[in-house]
Amino acid sequence: MNEKIGILALGHGSRHPHNKEVVNGVAELIAKKYQDTVVHIGFMNMNTPTMKEGLEAFKGSGVSKIVAVPIFLAHGVHTMEDIPMILGISRDSRKTTIKLDGRDVPLIYSEPLGVDELVAEVAFKRAKEALASD
Repeated sequence: MNEKIGILALGHGSRHPHNKEVVNGVAELIAKKYQDTVVHIGFMNMNTPTMKEGLEAFKGSGVSKIVAVPIFLAHGVHTMEDIPMILGISRDSRKTTIKLDGRDVPLIYSEPLGVDELVAEVAFKRAKEALASD
């Protein structure tokens, strides 16, 4: 039996629409590429769904594990303190268990995007786009 994994893409939230559009767009791309994964979004503040509402969206999906992925470039107060507190995740183990459809489902907290070849490729792509528009 294959595990059905859920991904909760986490955003900061903003009064401007750009943050929500990026987090939603990243979540849609993940869902499109990895069709056996259930993907939802949640925001720390200023946008909906909240992180807790994002978790509730997994009800009825049959996921056996959920990974909360901060769509942030680097660690900071939000990724190291605020988000774990909101989600009830231990800072040491980076996981907890939530009740979903009467079952205990592991909730695992990932690292932010960080230093990665794919992030570097996107940065270089943006540089080329800027040069082309000059």
